[in-house]
Amino acid sequence: MSIAINEDHRLLAETASALLTRRDARAAGRALLESDSEPLPAFWQEAADLGWLGLHLPEEHGGAGFGLAETAIVAEQMGRAVAPGPFAPTAIASAVIDAVGDEETKRRFLPGLADGSVPAGIALDARLEVSGGTASGSAPAVLGGGLARLVVLPAGDDVVVVEVGDAVTAEVPANLDPSRRSARVSLDGAPAAVLVGGRRALVDLARVILSAEAVGVARECTELAAAYAQEREQFGRVIGTFQAVKHHCANMAVATELATSAVWDAARAAATGGDQLTFAAAAAAALAAPAADLCANLTTQVHGGIAITWEHDAHLYVRRATTLLATLSADNAAGEVTALTRQGVTRARTVELPPEAEDLRAEVRAIAEELAALPEERQKERLIETGYVMPHWPEPHGRAAGAVEQLVVEQEFAAAGVKRPHYGITGWVVLTLIQHGTEQQVSRWVGPALRQDVIWCQLFSEPAAGSDAAGITTRATRVDGGWLVNGQKVWTSGAHKAGKGFATVRTDPEVPKHQGITMMVIDMRAEGVDVRPIKMPSGASEFNEVFFQDVFVPDEDVVGPVNGGWTVARATLGNESVSIGGGQGTMSTPASAMLPHLDAHPDRLTGGAVRVGRYAAEHHAMEMLNVRSAHRAVAGGEPGPEGAITKLVLSELGHEAAAIMNALSGPEAVYLDGPGAFSGALALLHRGLSIAGGTSEIKRNQIGERILGLPRDPLIK
Repeated sequence: MSIAINEDHRLLAETASALLTRRDARAAGRALLESDSEPLPAFWQEAADLGWLGLHLPEEHGGAGFGLAETAIVAEQMGRAVAPGPFAPTAIASAVIDAVGDEETKRRFLPGLADGSVPAGIALDARLEVSGGTASGSAPAVLGGGLARLVVLPAGDDVVVVEVGDAVTAEVPANLDPSRRSARVSLDGAPAAVLVGGRRALVDLARVILSAEAVGVARECTELAAAYAQEREQFGRVIGTFQAVKHHCANMAVATELATSAVWDAARAAATGGDQLTFAAAAAAALAAPAADLCANLTTQVHGGIAITWEHDAHLYVRRATTLLATLSADNAAGEVTALTRQGVTRARTVELPPEAEDLRAEVRAIAEELAALPEERQKERLIETGYVMPHWPEPHGRAAGAVEQLVVEQEFAAAGVKRPHYGITGWVVLTLIQHGTEQQVSRWVGPALRQDVIWCQLFSEPAAGSDAAGITTRATRVDGGWLVNGQKVWTSGAHKAGKGFATVRTDPEVPKHQGITMMVIDMRAEGVDVRPIKMPSGASEFNEVFFQDVFVPDEDVVGPVNGGWTVARATLGNESVSIGGGQGTMSTPASAMLPHLDAHPDRLTGGAVRVGRYAAEHHAMEMLNVRSAHRAVAGGEPGPEGAITKLVLSELGHEAAAIMNALSGPEAVYLDGPGAFSGALALLHRGLSIAGGTSEIKRNQIGERILGLPRDPLIK
């Protein structure tokens, strides 16, 4: 999914992509590889006439009156096409002047930047002295400096805007990325407009726009690799069937989506400014440039020998990605994320709702206030009666609430202090029963489950099957009035507390494994059911083995068709992420919990504040994946890739949190009390995150196959 979510933004992205494709922007950039000169690209004026250079500028200064989000969308498409020309530096220059310049400065510079007549260059590092309205010094790498007629450079805490003239020398040596040439710029008493205190705006806005371009590079490289992996054959089959290649592509997709969510949020934060923008922009820069670099290199790896030749376009992306990596300085950005986290800066997980939300709010607020006045037990009963207990469920058990209503409910209930019951696995199972059960089954099971009189568990995993949910050997054989079940399940969460279990059993062993499966409800207190807790390294027992010996299941407890249960089982697995409400948290370690340990022992952790900042940026981006998903739902869009990717990212963050806390604990890491207690607990628990609920390897396969369209391994039946 691109940065664009709503219909207008998607249309803008499609328009930009179509123009760049029609003008063959990538080929235009390639033509500059061996060119002594760097003209403006042929599409430059056309892009300016379409208003792209001034999307974020007010109309009175030649702009379109939109915001930075629209500029970021076009920048992403420029990255996808590795388009030549100074779009990004020119847009950054005008955004900075608009943000911190006075009216005279805006009137002087913005119209020319917006109409394309004044291409600009920018730098985030310079050594300048400013005195009497002139600037002297140098900037080692001015992005877009080869074509710039105006440069925007940092000078201490300020920014100077300098028109290129006699007092400005721009040296353009051989560039790694000749399609957009940087220059070494020297100023010798050059007339300068000083934007007091503007450096912060320059850094923040450059990070947003250049990170958007980096996301475009990463996304295009991911799609190029996936497409090639679907057609290139080796060893008698396409290389996309090989897990090693599939995992390269999946890792590219994950890095791209994380960076996209961070950039999307940073573009939104531009409307707020201040610390909110600084945090979001730093998080975006910490992730986007490394994502572009990773994906450019991995697309080369997936393409193999052809990609290391001059004729292939892979090196165009490597050139652009490497330049962005150097310009954005991801380590510096990550260090700033740490500093801002230490100051208590966070990004709210808010979703902007359309006007029709207000039509629902009065009714929801009234029920929230009614519920808040009731005793706790009566609250639950009333929630069930009104359908607000699970708003997204179908009526009469829920309200069949769409995305907007769900979010209004979350907001109003939170404001009133009303908490809905947390059902966990019971909720996933019961929703499946509502979807696939008979009227009599729904009548028997749903009410007690909602009242939490009966807890449910899922009896899916088996010892020999692992992540292969269809590799079922537990057998059910027909007897008078029902079935006898024999076999074993494992890794069953909550089986020791559950009254009912929802089980996959094999009723026909003669057909392919995804057939011949039936879903049954098993009484966990029935004769022949043996639940044995599994003691984990922590000493706790969250999971169980469950053994069945001639357990009788009556016909009325079969859910769905006999031998057609795989569809029902998949519905249960999918129901885990149906709701788009506030959720129950991510079970991950926030970066703020690491900072006291880092401050106390700054020398213990290799990478120090940078490593913690990178972790914080990924944690933030993971949360924004879910916020983007909610925004897309509100905008009427289809579900995106966030669910599959979030599970994998959560696992990887768990491993990194354990490594960071272990290092920060130092000698105390050998103990399970005192300062080492937390790191010790993480050391024993974190690996389970990448195994439980589907291993990280399986998740990468799913991302490769379901999101990128790669083929399954033909050897897997």
